[in-house]
Amino acid sequence: MATTPVSTRLFAVRIQYFSAGECYASETIDVEVPDGADVSAAVHAAAEASTYHDVRIPELSFTVEFIAPDPDDPDPAPLAGRLKPVCVHCGSDSIVRDAAVRWDVESQQWEVTGIFDCTTCDLCGAESDDLATWVPAEQVTPPERFEIDLAAKIGTPDLCGDSVFQQFCFGLFLTHSLEDSAAAWLASDHAGPG
Repeated sequence: MATTPVSTRLFAVRIQYFSAGECYASETIDVEVPDGADVSAAVHAAAEASTYHDVRIPELSFTVEFIAPDPDDPDPAPLAGRLKPVCVHCGSDSIVRDAAVRWDVESQQWEVTGIFDCTTCDLCGAESDDLATWVPAEQVTPPERFEIDLAAKIGTPDLCGDSVFQQFCFGLFLTHSLEDSAAAWLASDHAGPG
């Protein structure tokens, strides 16, 4: 009987192991995850399978950091797990970086000549060289979760993905509760006739 091959993605992760809050080991591993599987669960299972994860170690804990692919490396497209940067402060994936562009006389267009280290979050305004952390691309961010929960709370789940509703949520995510946001949406012109 023939079996259907399972498509997988490869995630590079750095794991640091701690005993009572002190780092005692660090390793970088590749974790192959079948499409549709829970990436976080697979990575945590790999971390717990490591020789550094020993339950006899007092106050054992570990952290996981996804490593973004180096843009200069050849693209390992079939196995590469897609990642996205998110703000370490608010969890938003509305991350921007400054870049330098110069006019190329030969091509008659602007060419990117450098990308700067400083990263800024459009949602909370945080800015630093190490603002972004990397997560699987399909992971729901806190602002996306807020949008989903707010649409459900006002009884209109199909609002998710609507650009006006997304902008509304974007403006309230950090400052309002779900209850206050639902009341504000229902009182707005966007909600339609009541």
